[in-house]
Amino acid sequence: MILQKQTIRFSSIYSAANILSAENRSRCLECLQKLPTAKMRQPSTPQPEASVLVPVCIDDKGETSILYTRRSGLLSRHVHQISFPGGIKDPEDASFEDCALRETEEEIGLPRSRIEIWGSGPLWRPQFTASIMPVYGIVRNLRLDELKLNKAEVESAFTIPIEELAAPDNFRYTQYKSGYSGPVFMVGNRRIWGITAWMTDNFLNCLIPEHESSKRPRIKYIRPYRAK
Repeated sequence: MILQKQTIRFSSIYSAANILSAENRSRCLECLQKLPTAKMRQPSTPQPEASVLVPVCIDDKGETSILYTRRSGLLSRHVHQISFPGGIKDPEDASFEDCALRETEEEIGLPRSRIEIWGSGPLWRPQFTASIMPVYGIVRNLRLDELKLNKAEVESAFTIPIEELAAPDNFRYTQYKSGYSGPVFMVGNRRIWGITAWMTDNFLNCLIPEHESSKRPRIKYIRPYRAK
């Protein structure tokens, strides 16, 4: 009976063999590249550029998860919030990908040699922070105990199975004062919201095969009401 459960889980649509196949990778990247730049501020208000890594992890059973970090309480902004590893693009960074790899190594001690870059985009332009480019990477056989966290920036690091992130019961939304609605993921006692949730939602919508992705809840984005 136990063997049967393991076989069913391994053959899940969320296994690496399915969602990280060459065919699905091509479809996922094409989908991501078609997404528009997320503009939450006017182009006349330029901000620094930043990059984050969205790490898709594969364990020795072929199951997939996404790696997140919880920001340190020592930081001045967004303390204890769940995020992806990343930061401001330095002049020495040759690309957004280079920035994401450098920041990931600095924050959680994961060498760039352990990360296989999949692709990137679209660019996000939040209202009050840097423009952010999500970079997607694959990490095979990750052990959390191999990470060396920079405690000044990262309080903890953990993975959440993609199957759990995709489960409708773990999906919520929040309405901001500005009028916009945004996705929220509630997995156990972990709450993922804000830009990290938006990036996760976009990525899952493109990564998960279409016949399953279409079953995911969708959020109706409501623009702020303006009196005439």
